Amino acid sequence: LKSIHHLTSQLPVSLAGSRVCAEETPPRIVHQPSDVVVKVGNPARLSCGAEGGPSMTIQWLRNGQPVETFNGDRERLPIVLPEGSLFFLSVEKGRRGQSQEGVYTCVASNSAGTAVSRNASLYIASKTFVFLLKCVLPLKTYM
Repeated sequence: LKSIHHLTSQLPVSLAGSRVCAEETPPRIVHQPSDVVVKVGNPARLSCGAEGGPSMTIQWLRNGQPVETFNGDRERLPIVLPEGSLFFLSVEKGRRGQSQEGVYTCVASNSAGTAVSRNASLYIASKTFVFLLKCVLPLKTYM
């Protein structure tokens, strides 16, 4: 009995008859996403980690709008990984409005509340940008 009291004093629980049920706790973001620069055709990952009750869901927003994620139909869509990260198998530049470039936000929700991550940008590197990263910027460290 003492060990049960110790357990129940550290977890949010309610006793319903002879059943012990864990109550949902509001989600919180424990791993914030950060900016990513990627070349067209390469994979990319925007990391996000959240803690919360057992029925927590993760949704990603791009420029404030829900991101359409892979559901088995279209292979070019990003995938939400089990820990909450957003994975792009192959980043596409696309036409205006179709690009995967943008400002992304991770949103964790359950019946007890919602937590929102900080913004993270996905930049698609142009050939000029890649040249600057590889050739020009490293030279500045020697000047």
